[in-house]
Amino acid sequence: MLSRVANNLYWMGRYIERAEHLARYSREIYFSSLDAPILKTYDRNFALDSMLYMAGIFDMNYTKEEEVLFKIGLDLENSNSIISNITFARENARGARNAISTGLWESLNKYYHVVTNYPVEKYLTTGFYEFSQMVLDHTSILRVKIYDTLLHDEEWTVILIGIYIERVLQIIRIINAKLHDIYKIEQAGHPVTEMSFEWTTLLRCAEAFDMNRKYYANIPDCQQVIEFLMLNPSCPRSISYSLNGIRKYVRKLSRNEQGGPDTINFKIGKLHEQYNYLSFDEYKNDIYGLLNDTQRQILTIGEELEKKYLTY
Repeated sequence: MLSRVANNLYWMGRYIERAEHLARYSREIYFSSLDAPILKTYDRNFALDSMLYMAGIFDMNYTKEEEVLFKIGLDLENSNSIISNITFARENARGARNAISTGLWESLNKYYHVVTNYPVEKYLTTGFYEFSQMVLDHTSILRVKIYDTLLHDEEWTVILIGIYIERVLQIIRIINAKLHDIYKIEQAGHPVTEMSFEWTTLLRCAEAFDMNRKYYANIPDCQQVIEFLMLNPSCPRSISYSLNGIRKYVRKLSRNEQGGPDTINFKIGKLHEQYNYLSFDEYKNDIYGLLNDTQRQILTIGEELEKKYLTY
């Protein structure tokens, strides 16, 4: 496999995953504000600030709600918007056209055209929910095509590594963004006992609410939600599960690599084992610290992976 092809496949997987998480988080935060029991979250600006925080946009002085929605969804000049991520995914797929199936390419190409041709006026008025759901539906189709129409070889492995690396980074961003919201609500004087709605919203942002309810069978609170999204090895949206995925597929990709503390295999294995043996009590006073350290390590692993396998 050429490094150029591997690079395209890796980033195709990452951009697909990134668009999905941004769309889901924005939708859940935007519409949950309509039902929020706490006065602070009735403020639409509170929801818009949360969406911008998740999207990594910290320098935007907006005056209208439509400006924020456009910036996050359909602004091609914003490299982290949903439409930009889908465009980048398609361009990377085009660069690896001979390595992917016709079904995957046609599904991604259709996805791109549906998004780029979505009416801006409709999106800014009545179409935000429909647009977000469309992104999630098309992502699900792409995921099926990746699993069911490609050979499970090195090229497929590279796509999966990209997906899992991006999922770890996006779940970290989601948790950080919602913890930031909760901190602001607490600063406004609302007691912790009123926060179950916010923890439920966080689970919905990660598409983990139903399985969390099945696993714990009680009202969400800080400990169970953070444990579920960070440490639960059976939850496909958890950091632990995604780290295991990265470790599994890096091993497959580097099966002939000599072991040692400087190898990618060793570093991702060490991080995964750290999560295997963590308990909530160990990091409950510094959740941000653990998340930021994990993010730093994953970014380093991603950079080393690109240098070793994807540079051409």
